[in-house]
Amino acid sequence: MGPFDRGLLVVYTFIVTVALVWAAAAVAGFIPPYRVWGGLNMVIGQPQAVIALLGLFILGGARLFWVGVRPRRRQAVVHEAALGQVRIALTAIQDLVEKVALAQNGVREAGARVYPGKEGIRIGIRVAVTPDINIPAIAAMVQEQVKNRVLEVTGVTVQDVAITVKSISARKPRVE
Repeated sequence: MGPFDRGLLVVYTFIVTVALVWAAAAVAGFIPPYRVWGGLNMVIGQPQAVIALLGLFILGGARLFWVGVRPRRRQAVVHEAALGQVRIALTAIQDLVEKVALAQNGVREAGARVYPGKEGIRIGIRVAVTPDINIPAIAAMVQEQVKNRVLEVTGVTVQDVAITVKSISARKPRVE
């Protein structure tokens, strides 16, 4: 959902909520009937304004409905080649990043997330490491290896690589 749709959703839900609160107050008797009918007569007396307002609400509701039910496109990095487009799914880059991170000594587990950035892609890696390593040195090595390998394989510039160490453990994963 883009910024326009979010703004539309905020305005739409605010107006509908206020209208429903007003209707509930009128039904519950908190607003005297003569005020309800007086307000409705004033609105109904201007049919062009009512039709324009209802048209805007219908269009806004239809737009929000479409945004809610339309199928989402998978995010990918797109290269324009001489013979056409080359799309690389962000999940494919995530797999590559995890393989590069796991190839480093001392990294037991790795999970990656790839986000589109303004000048390339941004990568976040969560790793589990063994206690016999120097974490800053391994993290710097993983960052450099990931940046170089992603550029080499995909041709995509890596904007930054953030590493989070989620655990330090000597246990090795069980192989069954």
